[in-house]
Parts: sequence; C-alpha cells; structure tokens
Amino acid sequence: MATLDEGDERGDGIISLVKETASGIGQLVADHIRLARIEMTADAKSYARDIGMLLAGGFIVAVGYGLACIAAGTALARVIGAPFAFAALALLHIVAGAIALGLIVGRMKHIHLMQGTKQEVSRSVSALTTRSH
Repeated sequence: MATLDEGDERGDGIISLVKETASGIGQLVADHIRLARIEMTADAKSYARDIGMLLAGGFIVAVGYGLACIAAGTALARVIGAPFAFAALALLHIVAGAIALGLIVGRMKHIHLMQGTKQEVSRSVSALTTRSH
C-alpha cells in the first residue's frame, strides 16, 4: 500500500517530467528559430553577392552589346536602309528578351528557400508525433 509520501514523489516525478518536456520543446523551438535566422541571413548574403556580380557583369555585357548592335545596324543600313535595319534589330531583341524573361520567371518559381529549416522542423514534428502515440 502506498503511503502519502510515495504518492507525492510520484506526483512530483510526473510534474518534473512535464516541466522537463516543456523545457525541451521550448529549447527545440528556440533552436529552430535560431537555425531559420542563420539560414535566412546566409541566403540573403548569398543573393546580395550574386546580384552584385550579375549587375557588374550585366553592365559590361550591355555596353559591349550596345556597340555590337550599332555596328550591326550600320552594316544592315547599307543593305535595307537605316530605319528598317534598326527596326529589325529591335524586333529581334524584343522577342529574345521576352523568351529569356519567360525562362527566368519559370526557373524562379522552382527555387526553394530555407530547406535546412524545413527539414529540421519536419524531423522534429515527426519525432514528437511518433513518440506521443
């Protein structure tokens, strides 16, 4: 037969387990938030660096490309006249630019950010749900 003292110890044991579990879950959530913050910062730095490189390279290419278009327009002007030569070049560039933009937008739709955080949260949730059952 259990005495009053033994019942208190069992009650205190359960309370301490609940406190420990709540503390562990709180720590887990805090760790996930910390991971998400670190991952977001790393992603932002990576994107900023990539955008800077794209802008620098894009500017250099744009200057060279502009000069090449002027040369092509001038050469074509001798054959079909200046207005038609530059209109043909403009149409070619509009079509090529529209295709390129369509491809880029399609590619951007498939980018998945913060994969590490998603995987860790998924692992934690599955571990918690399997242990609770």
